[in-house]
Amino acid sequence: MDAYGAVVRGDRSLKQIALVFTGHDLAEGGLKVLKTLKNKSVKGSFFLTGDFLREPKFRPLVIEIKRNNHYISAHSDKHLLVSDWGDRAGLLVTKDSFVHDLEANFRELEKLGFRVNDNKYYIPSYEWYNKDIVAWSKEMGYIPVNYTPGLRTAADYTYPEMGKKYLSSADIEKGIWKENEKADGLNGFIILVHMGTDARRKDKFYDHLGKMIDQLKTEGYQFVDIRTLLQ
Repeated sequence: MDAYGAVVRGDRSLKQIALVFTGHDLAEGGLKVLKTLKNKSVKGSFFLTGDFLREPKFRPLVIEIKRNNHYISAHSDKHLLVSDWGDRAGLLVTKDSFVHDLEANFRELEKLGFRVNDNKYYIPSYEWYNKDIVAWSKEMGYIPVNYTPGLRTAADYTYPEMGKKYLSSADIEKGIWKENEKADGLNGFIILVHMGTDARRKDKFYDHLGKMIDQLKTEGYQFVDIRTLLQ
């Protein structure tokens, strides 16, 4: 667990990795991601907002995720920013509004036939939360998870116009191999990749997903969904 109580890594003794994908308003690479996972015989874990699930243009993607038996769960109904960027302890939502939002997200999943009891893990929107958010989630019966610190794959949303914040796919890949050299390598890692990013980013990291999976498999890693990783 991290300092706020969210689960950020599985068993360090096992060479298992979970690939997780989040979706809210962008998913131009979604079908490409699914094709890659299918070709590599890998099960992913998808965390989607209520807005994403209600959006008709994303419906074929949701159907395909379900058809391929990937794990699917919540990412906030309206993609709320729940905590202040500058003061993480500061809340931007009340407990009632947070509970209402997360319940609404799971109701949307239920409408599409996903059993909530099987989908207790969820990723908070923006992968940003504090101790209050984690505590409220657990009171509701859900377990907040996040990507494992150390990698920069979650920075695949950046684009060159962001200046120093921009991270190319090559630099993201270098970070993966640097982390792999550490004592426990990537054992138990939760690796987050976005299905869609700003159009100003031409160097999409999801285009490198297949190569990354192949290289990590040669290192002996097994790709599992989030339930298997955290069981």
